[in-house]
Amino acid sequence: MNRHAIASFMLLSLVLLSGCAKFESGLGFYDKGDYEGALKVWRLLGDHGDARSQNFVGVLYEQGKGVAENDVEAVAWFKRAAVQGFPPAQNNLGLMYLTGAGVPLDAQSAARWFRAAAEQGHLDAMNNLGVMYDQGEGVAEDDVEAVALFRRAASGDHPRALNNLGRMHDKGEGVPQDFVKAAEFFKKAAQLGDREAQNNFAVMLDNGRGVPADPVAAMVWFRKAARQGDGAAQVNLGKKYLAATDSPEHAALAYAWFNLAASSGDAQAAALKQELSVRLSRDEIQRAQRMSSSLLSSNE
Repeated sequence: MNRHAIASFMLLSLVLLSGCAKFESGLGFYDKGDYEGALKVWRLLGDHGDARSQNFVGVLYEQGKGVAENDVEAVAWFKRAAVQGFPPAQNNLGLMYLTGAGVPLDAQSAARWFRAAAEQGHLDAMNNLGVMYDQGEGVAEDDVEAVALFRRAASGDHPRALNNLGRMHDKGEGVPQDFVKAAEFFKKAAQLGDREAQNNFAVMLDNGRGVPADPVAAMVWFRKAARQGDGAAQVNLGKKYLAATDSPEHAALAYAWFNLAASSGDAQAAALKQELSVRLSRDEIQRAQRMSSSLLSSNE
């Protein structure tokens, strides 16, 4: 390598290191809640072609942080990074096409971008593409392919993919039905904090399906999922309280959980809440409603 080439290489290295430092400074602003500061750093780097920064500018526009929420602008920044082959941006762009945010809804384009990111090992994209194969959205329905994608993402301990893999084993879709394996996948995802998996594992424990029946442990997992806002778990927990005893305390807890789920649009919860309201006094209902606002962060 001649002296000129060495000098050029050293200059390029310094530029890359400087860019990395500036990108990290943007993260520092973001972590402190200074989204405008983060936007300035990342927009400058993004305008000079840095794909990571372009992706993060898109995130800020999509979330409306440091700038007015603008899905069209978010898509433009995600595209700039995606065409450079940056997997997180490809996945984000896929999500925008899937939901029709900032672009016309286009499931085929969503699948195409998810695939591009998945082929580079992006776990979220693998799971997202697996869901599309499972539902036959943007691609031909193929449960076997869905399972293969969920399994790849699950091998990286992706919580939602583990839950989806459990669901496929529970239903026998794309794989032979196997309740034991389903429970194992649900448990692992639940332990990683996936609220849907926590509810699913609780159902398995409650019914003794794939695992020995354990109503006490089921209640623990129902509570974990319900406190994270899982509507199905909130309904299940309300039902458990309602069935446990006729005590006013448990009836109030049941109403409070039904109330939370109903506020998110759960029709079953709304019906159960209405049915229970005729058994409670006005004071008990008001107390249960006050209780609802504290349940998501309480240790009950």
